[in-house]
Amino acid sequence: MKSSFKDFVTYFFSLFFPNRCIFCDRLIDPFEDCCNECESTVHFIRGEICKRCGMEKADCNCKSKRSVGYDAVAAPLYYEGDVKSCIRRYKFKDRRNISKALAKLMYGTLKERFSDIKFDYVTYVPMFPKKERARGFNQSRLLAREISELSGIPFGDKMLVKLYDTDNQHDCTGLERTGNLIGVFDLSENYDVR
Repeated sequence: MKSSFKDFVTYFFSLFFPNRCIFCDRLIDPFEDCCNECESTVHFIRGEICKRCGMEKADCNCKSKRSVGYDAVAAPLYYEGDVKSCIRRYKFKDRRNISKALAKLMYGTLKERFSDIKFDYVTYVPMFPKKERARGFNQSRLLAREISELSGIPFGDKMLVKLYDTDNQHDCTGLERTGNLIGVFDLSENYDVR
């Protein structure tokens, strides 16, 4: 009964606020996240992946052997084409409504790639307060909260602190991005994760 009421509410709201594909922005069924065309054309990351860059081994071009400061990385999709447009709309055009759909994709990858790991927290990269106020939200915080709800892993809110403002990452080259964030974050005193 609860599910059918929720479905009714979803359908009712779709009459006034039609659902759109998160990738191409076409009108779609109120219970879907993306259209059939995008489902078949966006490039999902499948098979064996490089733990350093998260790409399929066949597509990996990691040449650097420098330390990266993490054990593994994974993503559900390649950042290209309609996926890139989707992320840019999400971050820069205030499309918070696609958080749930993106989080579902990320959670699917989390279950698939890291099923043997018991995570203590799901957290996010904080923004400098001035930039977060200007944007109106922190997209990675919304995603982390959604993933926490889907997975049951506790949400580590305000676990990290951004100590000072930096240049926007999207304005930097690859090498500049790395240097841009050195020493910028610290662990909040509210968490003991040693």
